[in-house]
Amino acid sequence: MEKGFEESFEQIYDQIYTESANKLKEVNSKNNMFILGITLVLIIINVIVLLVPNTQSMFVLSLSISVIVFILFCVIGRNSYKKIYKAVVINSLVKGYNENIYYDAKAGISRAEYDMSQFDKGYDEFYSEDKIYGTFENGENFQMAEVVTEDVNRYRDADGNEKIERTLIFKGLFGKVNLINNISSRVYIVSNSGFRKFSKKRVEIDSSEFEEYYDCITDDKVKAMRIFTADLIEKYIEIVKDNKNGFELKIEDNNLFFRYKCGNVFEPPTFKSGLDKEFVKKYYKLIYYPLEIIKSTIENIREL
Repeated sequence: MEKGFEESFEQIYDQIYTESANKLKEVNSKNNMFILGITLVLIIINVIVLLVPNTQSMFVLSLSISVIVFILFCVIGRNSYKKIYKAVVINSLVKGYNENIYYDAKAGISRAEYDMSQFDKGYDEFYSEDKIYGTFENGENFQMAEVVTEDVNRYRDADGNEKIERTLIFKGLFGKVNLINNISSRVYIVSNSGFRKFSKKRVEIDSSEFEEYYDCITDDKVKAMRIFTADLIEKYIEIVKDNKNGFELKIEDNNLFFRYKCGNVFEPPTFKSGLDKEFVKKYYKLIYYPLEIIKSTIENIREL
């Protein structure tokens, strides 16, 4: 019997806290001491510039450079902590879910693979990192990662200065699965829309809650109904209740694409502890719920 989310998380969290708390605290302490040392040196330099005769005119320049140096070292310290955080916390969450899947913070999904899904009609810039990948029990290869897409509008203001305006299109998790079983049809799960209510390709799902959040569109209603069993429908309801944005899915022949609009992925918190239980739980949900939906979908496809 598979573990439920809460049981699975409690076991993983206890292990992560035991193994990671001291290491993260040590990294934080070293960063804080380093920043404090840099701050003291910069203060001393600026006091000397201010007090020594004939150097007062350089004080504004010295102060400006000091602020830049301080910010630079804060960013370096933050990046150092983020690297360790992802290596010990996020990697442990992934391995806790399934020891046979892998996490690479620096890798991502390619733009070409994202474009295959046709989730976005058009965008200008693409970014991806935090890749989770592996093979399910019956041999299906999968990958998912954070994806950010933006529209970029460049224009000149009234004074002739070039301006850049960015519009976020999508920010969250995107994934792709290579299906062993070709369903020889198409099935889409998209956010509910009144425009699709009377579409001939829309399937009426026997769940008022599912219908409240989603539309199921397909060119083979019989297969779609066999794939979307009561258990799978319940998983879709659970994920949208946890996050106001629903889970999108496309199955096209032997390709399965999915995405989940959830904002920042796997970044350590700025102010509170990186091991805050509710914060870590939020990230485990980003691993657990999408993969549970995909696993159940694949199992149902095998039964077609």
